[in-house]
Amino acid sequence: MDIQIVIRGVDDDTNLRRFAEEKINKALERFEKYIINATVRLEDVTGPDKGGVDKQCGIEVKLRMGEVRIKERGEDFKATINIALDRLKVAMGRETAKAKRGIGEG
Repeated sequence: MDIQIVIRGVDDDTNLRRFAEEKINKALERFEKYIINATVRLEDVTGPDKGGVDKQCGIEVKLRMGEVRIKERGEDFKATINIALDRLKVAMGRETAKAKRGIGEG
């Protein structure tokens, strides 16, 4: 499974990258056989000097039978990543269940 993490607008992204890698790998491990690749985009929209609800986490997962996209915003990167991954797991469960039942195939 190929996972790419893109971080923008963050001064020190090492710890954030490590946290995101660990969380995304754990969240997607049970769906691994369905996944082609995943891209996680983490961005501090207003930059590191300003606060507020400006931390954005976007996740795009390309599956053998489609794709799942999640976007979440919050005040803290770790909380935003956790919420986005919770939503992603629900969406992935729904998509993989469709594939198991053969729904959506031509």
